[in-house]
Order: sequence, then C-alpha cells, then structure tokens
Amino acid sequence: MFVLTIDQIDSRSEGDAVPRLLTHLAELDTVLPFERTAGDEVQGVLADPDEAVRAWHAAARDQRWSVGLGLGHDVELGESSRASRGGPFLAARDAVEDAKGEDARVSVRATPEAPASAVRAAGDAQAVLRLLALVLRSRTAAGWRAVDAAEARPEATQEQLAADLGVSRQAVSKALRGAHVGESADGIVVAGRLLGRALEACGDGSVDRSGGNR
Repeated sequence: MFVLTIDQIDSRSEGDAVPRLLTHLAELDTVLPFERTAGDEVQGVLADPDEAVRAWHAAARDQRWSVGLGLGHDVELGESSRASRGGPFLAARDAVEDAKGEDARVSVRATPEAPASAVRAAGDAQAVLRLLALVLRSRTAAGWRAVDAAEARPEATQEQLAADLGVSRQAVSKALRGAHVGESADGIVVAGRLLGRALEACGDGSVDRSGGNR
C-alpha cells in the first residue's frame, strides 16, 4: 500500500487550497479516497504505484504542498484514512515532515520494518520524484498550456495545437521543449516502477480491514 500525506505550505497567507486539491485527487483509483485529515492536510491510500505518482503530480503541479509518501504492507485499514493505521502511515508522516525542509517538497519512506533493499528502492524513487519536482517548477504558464493541450489531444500535430491555443507552431514547439515533456514523462514511468519495486521489497502481506495483517 502507498499512503500519501499532503500538507499545504503557508495556508494562513495563501488560503485553504484543500477543496481544489481534493477535486483533482478524486479522479484517482484509490483504496481509501483522499480526505482532509486535519487542518490543511489531506491523506489517501493507494495500491497502484503509478496512481501514487499521479497523486504526487497533482500536488506538485500546484506548488503549494509538501508530500510525504509512505509504503509497505503492514497496514490496518479502517473505513477511512483517518481510521487506519500501520507502518506506511507512520512512514508517510515522517516523510511529509522531512519534505517540508526540502526544496523539492517530496520525500519517500518505507515502513519502519522494511528491509534495506526496500529502503534503497524508496530512496531511488524519491530521487526521481525530486528531480521531476524541479522540472515541473521550472515550467512557465505557456509551457503548462502547451502540455495540457498536448495531453488532451495526444494525436494532434503541433500545428493543430497552435490553432487550439491561438499561437504559432513555433511557440508551441518552444513551450513543449522548455517544459521537458518527454523527459518528465519518462521520469514519471521510472518513479512508478521504483515505487513498485520498493513495495515488493517490503515483502508480502495481506490486508485485514478488521485490524491486523494475515
């Protein structure tokens, strides 16, 4: 399981951004949906590493969040994230606190009982996510518009995207190059793969919704 704890940066001056983030996170395939757990913090549980990366991406794009990602099998799932507990929840809490002191605002931690191989794989995934975070942060508004248009119409040519956006083809080409679209797409795939390896390295475990692993 993957637990993401996401905490808003400086909510007093920026206002409450939780409702908007929850709207984006609601599109994901989760085990337990993201919900506000306390103040300006949200948390959710996912089984798919690629979906965990998508959740991180939604927060990283907004640039108003610190993200802690915990992983492992030793979980006791309740009816909600707030009613659940276990190693990945502890790991996510430790990770989000660490993320608050990092420029990339993301940290990954394996459950406290994880073997060294899982800890290393989690660290590898963290390194990729931090690099991706810096790439996303460097994107301009024009870059994001071009990326969103290209993702909405993956079959479209740059000429067609330019017509949609009301700009020149050269402007679209420049925006996509500056956004490092191909590199970030590759990095997202690698991050999901590494998270999957980290979870696998934690060992097998079956989830007991009544409390405890079997």
